[in-house]
Amino acid sequence: MRISVIGLGAVGGALAALLDRAGHEVTAVARPETAAVLSDRGLTLHGSRGEHNARLMVSASPTSDAELVLVAVRSYDTVSALPPHAEAIGEAPVLLLQNGLDGPDIAARILGRDASQGIFAGLALFPATRISRSEVRLTGPGGLRVGAAHPGEHAMAEVIAKVLNDAVPTVTTTNLRGALWSKLLVNHVNALPAITGTSVQSVCRHPLLRHVLAQALTDAVLTADAARVRFAGVGVIEPAHVARIRAGRALEVVTGRLATAFGIVPNPASTLQSIRRGQPTEIEDLDGAVVRAAAAMRMRAPIHEVMVEMVHEVSRTGQFVSASRVADEVARRQRESLRG
Repeated sequence: MRISVIGLGAVGGALAALLDRAGHEVTAVARPETAAVLSDRGLTLHGSRGEHNARLMVSASPTSDAELVLVAVRSYDTVSALPPHAEAIGEAPVLLLQNGLDGPDIAARILGRDASQGIFAGLALFPATRISRSEVRLTGPGGLRVGAAHPGEHAMAEVIAKVLNDAVPTVTTTNLRGALWSKLLVNHVNALPAITGTSVQSVCRHPLLRHVLAQALTDAVLTADAARVRFAGVGVIEPAHVARIRAGRALEVVTGRLATAFGIVPNPASTLQSIRRGQPTEIEDLDGAVVRAAAAMRMRAPIHEVMVEMVHEVSRTGQFVSASRVADEVARRQRESLRG
Protein backbone atom coordinates (compact mmCIF):
# COMPACT_ATOMS: atom_id res chain seq x y z
CA MET A 1 0.00 0.00 0.00
CA ARG A 2 1.09 3.57 -0.68
CA ILE A 3 1.13 5.28 2.74
CA SER A 4 2.00 8.85 3.68
CA VAL A 5 2.90 9.59 7.31
CA ILE A 6 2.42 13.03 8.88
CA GLY A 7 4.24 13.18 12.21
CA LEU A 8 7.49 11.22 12.44
CA GLY A 9 7.68 11.16 16.22
CA ALA A 10 7.77 8.05 18.37
CA VAL A 11 4.57 6.37 17.14
CA GLY A 12 4.59 7.69 13.58
CA GLY A 13 8.28 7.03 13.14
CA ALA A 14 8.08 3.49 14.49
CA LEU A 15 5.16 2.62 12.22
CA ALA A 16 6.79 4.23 9.19
CA ALA A 17 9.94 2.14 9.68
CA LEU A 18 8.03 -1.07 10.37
CA LEU A 19 5.71 -0.60 7.38
CA ASP A 20 8.73 0.07 5.17
CA ARG A 21 10.35 -3.14 6.41
CA ALA A 22 7.13 -5.00 5.57
CA GLY A 23 7.34 -3.82 1.96
CA HIS A 24 4.87 -0.97 1.85
CA GLU A 25 5.62 2.26 -0.06
CA VAL A 26 6.01 4.80 2.75
CA THR A 27 6.40 8.55 2.29
CA ALA A 28 7.53 10.68 5.23
CA VAL A 29 5.79 14.07 5.27
CA ALA A 30 8.32 16.30 6.98
CA ARG A 31 9.46 19.88 7.43
CA PRO A 32 12.69 20.88 5.63
CA GLU A 33 15.04 20.27 8.58
CA THR A 34 13.71 16.78 9.28
CA ALA A 35 13.38 16.01 5.56
CA ALA A 36 17.08 16.74 5.04
CA VAL A 37 18.09 14.41 7.87
CA LEU A 38 15.80 11.60 6.69
CA SER A 39 17.02 11.93 3.10
CA ASP A 40 20.60 11.70 4.28
CA ARG A 41 20.41 9.06 7.02
CA GLY A 42 17.06 7.34 6.61
CA LEU A 43 14.93 6.49 9.63
CA THR A 44 16.43 3.86 11.93
CA LEU A 45 14.33 1.66 14.18
CA HIS A 46 15.82 0.10 17.31
CA GLY A 47 14.46 -2.01 20.11
CA SER A 48 12.01 -4.78 20.75
CA ARG A 49 11.14 -5.46 17.10
CA GLY A 50 14.71 -5.48 15.86
CA GLU A 51 16.82 -3.07 13.85
CA HIS A 52 15.88 -1.55 10.51
CA ASN A 53 17.04 1.46 8.52
CA ALA A 54 14.12 2.70 6.42
CA ARG A 55 15.11 4.68 3.33
CA LEU A 56 11.80 6.47 3.02
CA MET A 57 10.60 8.76 0.29
CA VAL A 58 10.41 12.27 1.74
CA SER A 59 7.90 14.93 0.74
CA ALA A 60 6.47 18.23 1.96
CA SER A 61 2.92 16.83 1.59
CA PRO A 62 1.18 13.47 1.24
CA THR A 63 1.55 12.03 -2.25
CA SER A 64 -1.36 12.44 -4.64
CA ASP A 65 -1.67 8.66 -5.03
CA ALA A 66 -1.57 7.85 -1.29
CA GLU A 67 -4.00 5.08 -0.38
CA LEU A 68 -3.75 5.83 3.35
CA VAL A 69 -2.57 8.86 5.34
CA LEU A 70 -1.36 8.32 8.90
CA VAL A 71 -1.54 11.39 11.14
CA ALA A 72 0.63 10.90 14.23
CA VAL A 73 1.11 14.47 15.44
CA ARG A 74 0.32 15.48 19.01
CA SER A 75 -3.38 16.13 19.57
CA TYR A 76 -2.86 19.88 20.03
CA ASP A 77 -1.01 20.07 16.69
CA THR A 78 -3.87 18.68 14.59
CA VAL A 79 -5.42 22.08 13.88
CA SER A 80 -2.11 23.40 12.51
CA ALA A 81 -0.71 20.22 10.93
CA LEU A 82 -3.70 19.12 8.82
CA PRO A 83 -4.93 22.25 6.99
CA PRO A 84 -1.78 22.68 4.81
CA HIS A 85 -2.21 19.10 3.58
CA ALA A 86 -5.99 19.01 3.14
CA GLU A 87 -5.87 19.42 -0.64
CA ALA A 88 -3.14 16.80 -1.05
CA ILE A 89 -5.00 14.33 1.17
CA GLY A 90 -8.15 14.69 -0.90
CA GLU A 91 -10.44 11.72 -0.36
CA ALA A 92 -7.77 9.32 0.94
CA PRO A 93 -8.59 7.48 4.16
CA VAL A 94 -7.02 9.18 7.19
CA LEU A 95 -5.92 7.26 10.29
CA LEU A 96 -5.34 9.40 13.39
CA LEU A 97 -2.83 8.05 15.91
CA GLN A 98 -3.12 10.34 18.92
CA ASN A 99 -4.57 10.73 22.38
CA GLY A 100 -7.85 12.30 23.41
CA LEU A 101 -11.47 11.99 22.30
CA ASP A 102 -11.91 14.77 19.75
CA GLY A 103 -9.40 13.93 17.02
CA PRO A 104 -11.82 12.33 14.53
CA ASP A 105 -14.29 15.24 14.76
CA ILE A 106 -11.53 17.83 14.40
CA ALA A 107 -10.00 16.05 11.39
CA ALA A 108 -13.40 15.67 9.70
CA ARG A 109 -14.08 19.38 10.13
CA ILE A 110 -10.68 20.41 8.76
CA LEU A 111 -10.96 18.07 5.77
CA GLY A 112 -14.57 18.99 5.09
CA ARG A 113 -15.89 15.46 5.45
CA ASP A 114 -19.50 14.90 6.46
CA ALA A 115 -20.21 12.47 9.31
CA SER A 116 -16.48 11.76 9.69
CA GLN A 117 -16.47 9.63 6.55
CA GLY A 118 -13.04 8.31 5.67
CA ILE A 119 -11.74 9.11 9.16
CA PHE A 120 -10.30 6.35 11.32
CA ALA A 121 -8.54 6.30 14.68
CA GLY A 122 -5.77 4.04 15.86
CA LEU A 123 -4.95 3.50 19.51
CA ALA A 124 -1.23 2.86 19.84
CA LEU A 125 -0.61 0.47 22.70
CA PHE A 126 3.12 -0.04 22.20
CA PRO A 127 5.81 2.00 24.04
CA ALA A 128 8.03 4.00 21.70
CA THR A 129 10.55 6.82 22.09
CA ARG A 130 11.89 9.27 19.54
CA ILE A 131 15.65 9.42 20.02
CA SER A 132 16.38 11.94 17.28
CA ARG A 133 14.97 13.09 13.93
CA SER A 134 16.35 9.91 12.36
CA GLU A 135 15.98 7.33 15.17
CA VAL A 136 13.13 5.76 17.12
CA ARG A 137 13.13 2.99 19.68
CA LEU A 138 10.45 0.49 20.63
CA THR A 139 10.86 -0.28 24.32
CA GLY A 140 8.35 -3.11 24.63
CA PRO A 141 5.60 -5.14 22.98
CA GLY A 142 2.11 -4.00 22.17
CA GLY A 143 -0.10 -3.38 19.18
CA LEU A 144 -2.87 -1.24 17.77
CA ARG A 145 -6.66 -0.98 17.89
CA VAL A 146 -8.25 0.55 14.79
CA GLY A 147 -11.80 1.81 14.45
CA ALA A 148 -13.90 3.84 12.02
CA ALA A 149 -15.38 7.18 13.05
CA HIS A 150 -18.36 6.40 10.80
CA PRO A 151 -20.10 3.13 11.78
CA GLY A 152 -20.67 2.17 8.16
CA GLU A 153 -16.95 1.97 7.37
CA HIS A 154 -15.88 -0.98 9.48
CA ALA A 155 -14.90 -2.92 6.35
CA MET A 156 -12.32 -0.28 5.50
CA ALA A 157 -11.10 -0.35 9.08
CA GLU A 158 -10.48 -4.06 8.60
CA VAL A 159 -8.43 -3.32 5.47
CA ILE A 160 -6.35 -0.74 7.34
CA ALA A 161 -5.85 -3.13 10.26
CA LYS A 162 -4.65 -5.85 7.92
CA VAL A 163 -2.02 -3.51 6.48
CA LEU A 164 -0.87 -2.28 9.90
CA ASN A 165 -0.72 -5.84 11.16
CA ASP A 166 2.33 -6.19 8.90
CA ALA A 167 4.03 -3.74 11.28
CA VAL A 168 2.57 -4.50 14.73
CA PRO A 169 -0.28 -6.76 15.92
CA THR A 170 -3.45 -4.88 14.98
CA VAL A 171 -7.12 -5.60 15.53
CA THR A 172 -10.27 -3.59 14.86
CA THR A 173 -12.95 -2.33 17.20
CA THR A 174 -16.55 -1.64 16.27
CA ASN A 175 -16.85 0.62 19.31
CA LEU A 176 -14.36 3.41 18.65
CA ARG A 177 -15.93 5.80 21.16
CA GLY A 178 -15.68 3.22 23.91
CA ALA A 179 -12.10 2.37 22.97
CA LEU A 180 -11.08 6.04 23.03
CA TRP A 181 -12.57 6.41 26.51
CA SER A 182 -10.75 3.29 27.73
CA LYS A 183 -7.46 4.63 26.36
CA LEU A 184 -8.26 7.90 28.14
CA LEU A 185 -8.48 5.95 31.41
CA VAL A 186 -5.03 4.48 30.73
CA ASN A 187 -3.73 7.99 30.06
CA HIS A 188 -4.81 9.04 33.55
CA VAL A 189 -1.31 7.91 34.57
CA ASN A 190 0.11 11.04 32.93
CA ALA A 191 -0.93 13.95 35.13
CA LEU A 192 0.41 12.99 38.56
CA PRO A 193 3.94 12.02 37.42
CA ALA A 194 4.09 15.32 35.52
CA ILE A 195 2.93 17.31 38.54
CA THR A 196 5.21 15.63 41.08
CA GLY A 197 8.20 14.77 38.88
CA THR A 198 7.97 11.04 39.60
CA SER A 199 7.11 7.87 37.68
CA VAL A 200 3.88 6.04 36.95
CA GLN A 201 4.98 3.22 39.22
CA SER A 202 5.80 5.59 42.07
CA VAL A 203 2.42 7.33 41.81
CA CYS A 204 0.55 4.01 41.82
CA ARG A 205 2.23 3.03 45.10
CA HIS A 206 2.36 6.39 46.87
CA PRO A 207 0.06 6.47 49.96
CA LEU A 208 -1.51 9.78 48.90
CA LEU A 209 -1.21 9.88 45.11
CA ARG A 210 -2.62 6.41 44.49
CA HIS A 211 -5.88 7.53 46.12
CA VAL A 212 -5.98 10.68 43.97
CA LEU A 213 -5.50 8.58 40.84
CA ALA A 214 -8.20 6.14 41.96
CA GLN A 215 -10.63 9.02 42.52
CA ALA A 216 -9.79 10.48 39.10
CA LEU A 217 -10.53 7.13 37.45
CA THR A 218 -13.82 6.89 39.33
CA ASP A 219 -14.92 10.37 38.27
CA ALA A 220 -13.98 9.67 34.65
CA VAL A 221 -16.03 6.47 34.59
CA LEU A 222 -19.02 8.23 36.19
CA THR A 223 -18.75 10.97 33.57
CA ALA A 224 -18.60 8.45 30.74
CA ASP A 225 -21.54 6.54 32.22
CA ALA A 226 -23.58 9.73 32.29
CA ALA A 227 -22.71 10.22 28.61
CA ARG A 228 -23.82 6.62 27.93
CA VAL A 229 -20.39 5.47 26.81
CA ARG A 230 -19.98 1.70 26.41
CA PHE A 231 -16.35 1.02 27.28
CA ALA A 232 -14.30 -1.20 24.97
CA GLY A 233 -11.14 -3.07 25.95
CA VAL A 234 -7.74 -1.74 24.97
CA GLY A 235 -5.47 -4.26 26.69
CA VAL A 236 -4.26 -2.37 29.75
CA ILE A 237 -7.84 -1.45 30.64
CA GLU A 238 -10.64 -3.91 29.84
CA PRO A 239 -14.37 -3.71 30.67
CA ALA A 240 -13.74 -5.85 33.76
CA HIS A 241 -11.42 -3.15 35.13
CA VAL A 242 -14.04 -0.49 34.41
CA ALA A 243 -16.59 -2.58 36.30
CA ARG A 244 -14.28 -2.64 39.34
CA ILE A 245 -13.85 1.13 39.18
CA ARG A 246 -17.62 1.57 38.93
CA ALA A 247 -18.08 -0.71 41.96
CA GLY A 248 -15.84 1.44 44.16
CA ARG A 249 -12.70 -0.67 43.69
CA ALA A 250 -10.64 1.79 41.66
CA LEU A 251 -7.73 1.55 44.10
CA GLU A 252 -7.37 -2.14 43.18
CA VAL A 253 -7.01 -1.15 39.52
CA VAL A 254 -4.39 1.45 40.41
CA THR A 255 -2.23 -0.69 42.71
CA GLY A 256 -2.75 -3.87 40.72
CA ARG A 257 -3.25 -3.29 37.03
CA LEU A 258 -1.72 0.14 36.42
CA ALA A 259 1.18 -0.32 38.83
CA THR A 260 2.38 -3.37 36.89
CA ALA A 261 1.26 -2.64 33.32
CA PHE A 262 4.14 -0.23 32.69
CA GLY A 263 6.87 -2.67 33.70
CA ILE A 264 9.55 -2.38 36.36
CA VAL A 265 11.66 0.37 34.76
CA PRO A 266 10.41 3.75 36.10
CA ASN A 267 8.16 5.23 33.43
CA PRO A 268 7.66 9.03 33.49
CA ALA A 269 4.77 8.90 30.97
CA SER A 270 4.58 11.26 28.03
CA THR A 271 3.33 14.41 29.79
CA LEU A 272 6.34 14.61 32.09
CA GLN A 273 8.62 13.88 29.12
CA SER A 274 7.08 16.84 27.28
CA ILE A 275 7.65 19.12 30.27
CA ARG A 276 11.28 18.03 30.56
CA ARG A 277 11.78 18.84 26.87
CA GLY A 278 10.16 22.24 27.23
CA GLN A 279 7.31 21.21 24.91
CA PRO A 280 3.55 21.77 25.27
CA THR A 281 1.66 18.91 26.90
CA GLU A 282 -1.51 17.10 25.86
CA ILE A 283 -3.16 17.60 29.26
CA GLU A 284 -6.09 19.52 27.73
CA ASP A 285 -6.88 16.40 25.68
CA LEU A 286 -6.35 14.00 28.60
CA ASP A 287 -7.81 15.19 31.93
CA GLY A 288 -9.16 18.21 30.08
CA ALA A 289 -11.30 15.92 27.93
CA VAL A 290 -13.06 14.66 31.07
CA VAL A 291 -13.61 18.24 32.25
CA ARG A 292 -15.26 19.14 28.92
CA ALA A 293 -17.34 15.96 28.81
CA ALA A 294 -18.64 16.64 32.31
CA ALA A 295 -19.43 20.27 31.51
CA ALA A 296 -21.41 19.18 28.45
CA MET A 297 -23.76 17.34 30.83
CA ARG A 298 -23.85 20.12 33.44
CA MET A 299 -21.55 18.12 35.71
CA ARG A 300 -18.13 18.85 37.17
CA ALA A 301 -14.94 16.86 37.29
CA PRO A 302 -13.08 18.66 40.11
CA ILE A 303 -10.11 16.28 40.33
CA HIS A 304 -9.47 16.60 36.61
CA GLU A 305 -9.76 20.36 36.88
CA VAL A 306 -6.96 20.28 39.47
CA MET A 307 -4.83 17.98 37.30
CA VAL A 308 -5.10 20.31 34.31
CA GLU A 309 -4.32 23.41 36.35
CA MET A 310 -1.32 21.86 38.12
CA VAL A 311 0.21 20.44 34.94
CA HIS A 312 -0.01 23.91 33.41
CA GLU A 313 1.56 25.36 36.58
CA VAL A 314 4.51 22.96 36.43
CA SER A 315 4.94 23.62 32.71
CA ARG A 316 4.99 27.37 33.37
CA THR A 317 7.18 27.47 36.48
CA GLY A 318 9.37 24.40 36.12
CA GLN A 319 8.66 23.61 39.79
CA PHE A 320 7.18 20.25 40.77
CA VAL A 321 4.47 20.02 43.40
CA SER A 322 4.52 17.94 46.59
CA ALA A 323 2.16 15.00 46.98
CA SER A 324 0.65 16.55 50.10
CA ARG A 325 -0.20 19.77 48.28
CA VAL A 326 -1.81 17.79 45.44
CA ALA A 327 -3.94 15.81 47.90
CA ASP A 328 -4.92 18.96 49.82
CA GLU A 329 -5.94 20.83 46.66
CA VAL A 330 -7.97 17.86 45.39
CA ALA A 331 -9.79 17.59 48.73
CA ARG A 332 -10.50 21.33 48.75
CA ARG A 333 -11.83 21.29 45.19
CA GLN A 334 -14.05 18.30 45.94
CA ARG A 335 -15.55 20.11 48.94
CA GLU A 336 -16.24 23.17 46.80
CA SER A 337 -17.91 21.01 44.19
CA LEU A 338 -20.19 19.40 46.75
CA ARG A 339 -21.22 22.83 48.05
CA GLY A 340 -22.45 23.73 44.66
